[in-house]
Amino acid sequence: MKSTGTSLRWQMLRMGISAARAGESGRSRFVALLMATVVAALTCAAFAASAATFDGRELRGEARNPVMATHRQQPKALWSRYWDSEQGRQYSVVIVWPLTADAPLPPGLPRWPAPGESFLSPALASAPASADFTHRYGKAVGRIGDEGLATPGERLVYTRPSQRMLNSSYLDPIVGFGSPGPSFGDLKAIESDRAVQLNLIMLVLLGLPAAGLTVAAARMDAAGHDRRARLLAVLGANRRARAWMDFGAAVLPVTAGAATATALIAPALVFNLTLPWIDYTLAARDLRQTAVSLLLALAGAVVFVFAVTLLLQPSAGRRSHRTRIRVADGGLLRRSALAACPAFLVLAVATGPLLGGGQRSAFGYLFAVLGVWVTLPSVIGWATSRHAPRIAAEARKAGNPGRLIAARTLAARPGAVVRLVATLIIAIGVIGQTQLISTLLYNRSDDNEYVGSVEGRSMALVQAANRARPSSEFRAALPSGVHMVSLGHVDLAPDGSSRRRLIQAPCADLSAMHLPCPPQRSTQKVSLQQLDRRLKATTYTYFGDTPVIVRTAPVTRLDPQDVWLVIFTADHTALDLPAVKRAARLSLSTDAVIRPLSESNGSNTLGFQARWIPFLGTVGTMYIATAMVFSALAEFVRFARTLAPVTVLTGHSRIFRTTAAWSLSLPIVLAGTAGVGAYIVLAQPISGGARGAHLSASLCSALLVLTLALSAAAAGAAGAVAIREARKWRPRAD
Repeated sequence: MKSTGTSLRWQMLRMGISAARAGESGRSRFVALLMATVVAALTCAAFAASAATFDGRELRGEARNPVMATHRQQPKALWSRYWDSEQGRQYSVVIVWPLTADAPLPPGLPRWPAPGESFLSPALASAPASADFTHRYGKAVGRIGDEGLATPGERLVYTRPSQRMLNSSYLDPIVGFGSPGPSFGDLKAIESDRAVQLNLIMLVLLGLPAAGLTVAAARMDAAGHDRRARLLAVLGANRRARAWMDFGAAVLPVTAGAATATALIAPALVFNLTLPWIDYTLAARDLRQTAVSLLLALAGAVVFVFAVTLLLQPSAGRRSHRTRIRVADGGLLRRSALAACPAFLVLAVATGPLLGGGQRSAFGYLFAVLGVWVTLPSVIGWATSRHAPRIAAEARKAGNPGRLIAARTLAARPGAVVRLVATLIIAIGVIGQTQLISTLLYNRSDDNEYVGSVEGRSMALVQAANRARPSSEFRAALPSGVHMVSLGHVDLAPDGSSRRRLIQAPCADLSAMHLPCPPQRSTQKVSLQQLDRRLKATTYTYFGDTPVIVRTAPVTRLDPQDVWLVIFTADHTALDLPAVKRAARLSLSTDAVIRPLSESNGSNTLGFQARWIPFLGTVGTMYIATAMVFSALAEFVRFARTLAPVTVLTGHSRIFRTTAAWSLSLPIVLAGTAGVGAYIVLAQPISGGARGAHLSASLCSALLVLTLALSAAAAGAAGAVAIREARKWRPRAD
């Protein structure tokens, strides 16, 4: 019995391989399953690579963390760190000063920099010369090694000040490196909880399209497979035996897809891989550390494709021979999806307003969004099948055979409608969520109207500690044509707030900012409305909407703890920011913070991270576009071969175009409209306000126009293919 069972399984496996080769769409299904396996494997590998990258970043981040000296320990070096930025992107600058000959080196440095020297990460060392990184922190003498960087593309600087500038900032005594706990650099800009958020976004923008492509590939040549399954059922084959045939039909393309995915992933284990457009470099060393996880991801993708292929096969029961139109109810999975769609929609609306409350609400919203887009195609299939009897009745009265055939098809085959519209629905979901999440992150970053503008680079706020050197040295080092005023608080409260601000400078600089020049030893109050709008934007975070007290005097420190200076051009032309930053670091204070107007509220890190969203969304859209091609191809072939015999009865080809218009165009238009409607509803909970997502009316219009174009193209192509098939159709045993 055991050998008989093995022989039967082997025979069914061989039958599946043969059937796949000889099927009506054998080659197309082979390519579709191969590409679905590649896409599923790359998507699973992306999750494994994300986890490995975050783990590697944390390990290297802790290795370079300083170990602070206690009161009983002899310090071996001085250490400090502060933020700098370039074009809105923050990075860390580390100040070091060895105190002993045996002071341990920071990871990634071949030696201690000499006074007035710096080491740059490769990303900064290869930056354009106009950024002046090679002189901004002193003379650049080398590059930081990979072991000292969170990622190969990280921006980082180690600098040692000159002896003259050593006491211009506060440095902490340390005894070495390798302290656990929060790290600096890119690890600070992208915290550990970003890993969870990235995985959620990848699940929506990559996982859902990959699943859609797999489903479309698995159900190609569905009509031919269903006929074989019914024949085997009549001959006595049970579901397990038929599953072996299904496995055989998919084993060759899935195996080829797994081999292709392995060939695509393998180079990333040897070479650092830079992702296009977003300019993020994956460390090969991290991927090698997680090679086992990558293999498991590859195996999981193969299992997933096989599972979808085996599970998405309908029952092989006998077909009904009724001539009266009958609406198909669908299986348990389809009925469950029909009930779950409105529940997911309610959950998305309920959790959306709580997105500012933490990670849990974000997970709930994205989970609900994912559920809506997964279940909506089943709703479209149910709606078209329920409305089909009414269309059939109207067609019968009008004597329109094409519309009648389409109505009967829609009623009897809701699964075909689901397969046809699923890729379009998911495409709209991916594009819509990409736009919403991008604007949400962008609006929650510190970007404003000055970002990228010349005016945004025409003013900068400089902050330094009270150890900073005299402002006169800094002014002498600035480029010509630049003005400077000092800024301070008036009536400073214990909590740091102030009801007024003080601006002090020589008359020429005050006049360049359109401020009065009061006589010596006197002041003049200027209302908020009279201030330069650049000054209001630059200093809003620190002073709010407070008036200004103006005083004519030399530029100097006005507050007891900090030096505040405003650098600007009178004609609103752009500052030479690299020169300003170099002057501040080399003549004012080694830890001076320079914030241009375009970055007045801090870093644009979230806006920079938001570039991941269109990148992932583009990749996901490519997945969906591929799925749409295969799904449409399968429907066109099935449609054409099913209607080919009708030409004998009609004698003309108009019926094919009419049937195509109703059986293909109607579901596509309905799906596109429902998809845009779902996008609008899902956008409402996270839209509104300056920091919310923005619903794009132009995107809605574009999606609707694209839907109409796709419906027309689908009907035209299907009609043309049906006419061609009808002309060469001949009766044969089937």
